[in-house]
Amino acid sequence: MTIHSGAVLILLAVIGGALVAGQGAINGRMAQTVGHPLLAAVLSFSVGLTALVVLSVVSGQGLSNLGQAVRAPWWAWLGGFLGAYLVATAAMAVPRIGAGAWVSGVIAGQLCAALLYDHFGAFGLERRPIDLSRLLAVGFLVSGVVLMRRP
Repeated sequence: MTIHSGAVLILLAVIGGALVAGQGAINGRMAQTVGHPLLAAVLSFSVGLTALVVLSVVSGQGLSNLGQAVRAPWWAWLGGFLGAYLVATAAMAVPRIGAGAWVSGVIAGQLCAALLYDHFGAFGLERRPIDLSRLLAVGFLVSGVVLMRRP
């Protein structure tokens, strides 16, 4: 099994989801320590940037193709902004509503948007039409968000 096999990629996604669940609490604690969620997000992204540069160099990829980024479509530049939004809002929200409620809201939002992205082939994705099973999956997740917020 290679790192690009479907099973390995799903496993990596599950691990990523588990890590994101902790990220909000971690960044929330940093926000409390430094006094503001945006500063906590700046610190988080600084550590992340450093880690990615090191991994890129150690993996042999290096940074030689960085200049090619100017050829990317305008919307490809939004990835960093979207990540910054997620990290900053997690630092603000998780200490107030809890990791479960925040993560369930994120997942429900992700799945709703993913359905539309797949349906319309947004961002160069292969088109995958919305069907009843996908709509039910979103409905169950949205119900889960509501249940997570109940006292």
